[in-house]
Amino acid sequence: MKINHLKRYLIGIAMTGFLALLAGNAFGDSATSVNASRDFDGTENSQYANNYTVASPYWQVEGGASYTFIAVSHSSLSGMASQIGVTINAITSAKTAYDTAETFTILAGNTQRVFIVPTNHATVNSTNISSAVFLAGTTDFTYGHLRIGPPVGTYPQLKYGGMLGSSTVSAGFRDPTMLTYWGSVIIEANTTGFAMEFIGDMNDSQTLGKHATQTTTYMASGVNLQ
Repeated sequence: MKINHLKRYLIGIAMTGFLALLAGNAFGDSATSVNASRDFDGTENSQYANNYTVASPYWQVEGGASYTFIAVSHSSLSGMASQIGVTINAITSAKTAYDTAETFTILAGNTQRVFIVPTNHATVNSTNISSAVFLAGTTDFTYGHLRIGPPVGTYPQLKYGGMLGSSTVSAGFRDPTMLTYWGSVIIEANTTGFAMEFIGDMNDSQTLGKHATQTTTYMASGVNLQ
């Protein structure tokens, strides 16, 4: 009986270590090998900490057989700046960037479409869908994870004041974790696919409505909303 308990204990330790390794690959890789800090220092090579990062553990492209579609939405809730910048990076299983990271700005109430496709895709391309953002690589079949964060110089930990008299520039945080993400790997042969998981965005997590020592109710959703 003691031997069986010991085996279960050792297996538990091994599984915990394996999961920690997978999580580390999602948030840190050789494409950006500099360690992240809690507060971005503004220099060219510094990195934001994980609490300003959204990650998705899987994307895939395969010639004309499959591609990846992502929708990024600005729900225009209280506390969100009316313009939020996003940098999205598709990292392959070989820990290299599938294409140069794309940076774009989402306005309140809008949704930005993002496609990950091979460069020679016949129908899903920037000519046919000019309003979308494309990460297009030269490898026909590959897969990996996504890392999404704030562009350099946006300082998501700071609340920006709005522009007086402007209906398009309002006060709030330029934090990409406050946005909503949805995605799918599309199987083209039968127009089906499977949904992607996003970790760290608006819909990622929830907390209890009231702490034991508090009289005021606060709900949290995602990493940084309070």
